[in-house]
Amino acid sequence: MQKLFNFFKKNPFILILALILVFFTPQSLFAPGENRERAIVIAIGLDKNEDEYEISFLTFIPTPNQEFKQTNSVVSGIGSSISEALLNAQLTLGKDIGLSHAKTTIVSEKMLENDISPSLDYLSRVVSLPENTVFVCTNSSAKDLLKATSSLEENLGLKLDQLISYNANEVYVSDTSLEAFYQGYYSEERASIIGYLEYVEEENSQSQSASGGASDVEGDSANQKDKASQSLSSSQTEGTQGEEKERGSINGQSQILNNGEAVLLKKGKKVAILNIDNLNSINLLNNKKSLDCIKINQVKTEDDKTVDMVFEVKNKYVNIATKIQNKIPIFIADVNLGLKLTEIDTKGQEVKSNTQFTEINQEIASKIESKIKIEFSQMLQILRENKADVINVYDTFFKQNRKQFLDFYNNLDDKEDYLNSIIFMLNVRLQPDG
Repeated sequence: MQKLFNFFKKNPFILILALILVFFTPQSLFAPGENRERAIVIAIGLDKNEDEYEISFLTFIPTPNQEFKQTNSVVSGIGSSISEALLNAQLTLGKDIGLSHAKTTIVSEKMLENDISPSLDYLSRVVSLPENTVFVCTNSSAKDLLKATSSLEENLGLKLDQLISYNANEVYVSDTSLEAFYQGYYSEERASIIGYLEYVEEENSQSQSASGGASDVEGDSANQKDKASQSLSSSQTEGTQGEEKERGSINGQSQILNNGEAVLLKKGKKVAILNIDNLNSINLLNNKKSLDCIKINQVKTEDDKTVDMVFEVKNKYVNIATKIQNKIPIFIADVNLGLKLTEIDTKGQEVKSNTQFTEINQEIASKIESKIKIEFSQMLQILRENKADVINVYDTFFKQNRKQFLDFYNNLDDKEDYLNSIIFMLNVRLQPDG
């Protein structure tokens, strides 16, 4: 005994470790799992119907089996306030709720009719809604979209946050997280862009396109949606998973349509839906993003045939400069595009086989420049009408011509309407690439 006492005296850390094992190991072994008392929420949805709020949670339930598959369930609560709806959702679930694992936050368009910031702020403070959660809007109820999401992964092997993250990297070229929303909300411009997904009810889904290809950048919005939509099945369907992935959706089933659209927010409220052309025009000023393709119609060939052409943007360089001339701010964007012809639609005509179309002649250049400038002007008109500067005009002037620009800005009657008082100059230079 004396030897044992001397051993622990010389090695007190071993005694401490032994005491920890004695007192805490049985408690840890026989304690119930934390998931019995707390729900793991992986997505949250916010809806508003008249004067009532509804909060829906997509919960993760670990299920031990051979493949250790997870079980997802949607639980919701309704109340006259966000706090009451949250409490009722917890009562329905029978567990405490924490949102630290919520990767996606979905709000309905109805919620965006008013400033969404107070609701999000409450959830961030009370139940730890993380700022890196992907922020998405839907045309339907957020609850319906969450229900569709619960079978999305099983049918297509695709998670909702992956879908939106792809859009953020390839379409918006900007972060669509809650943190990015707050940065725009509290900036001088008070404007930001978030993701947008359409949910199509079962009875309407048969008429929807299931094409997963890239959007043609020309034509009306209805055609764009048919061409650009990536339809995702949102319910259990028959047939193999490979067939479902190929078709994107099954007739007669509800769908999530990813048209590459976005919501323009001003002071936390939805002011416009931006289509793929609008987003391409915004990304025109961003060196991180190349436009996918540019289509021009009615081009004369060497043998006097009329064809349509599609050019892929292989590289892009943008230089932005500002100046103040006669107390008027001028925003100048020089855009250099390297284009490669990828497709020719001959409309069934026979075109000479030796016609290479590798040179960008004056007619082609004129049509491409005209198309780019018209779409840029349309995008700019939307931003001006909604006083929403999401192309960083204010910040660019503030960095390059701070004193002169502030003199101009401070003399405006309506400081939020500064975009309408700025002259925009867009110079497009084209060259063949490959």
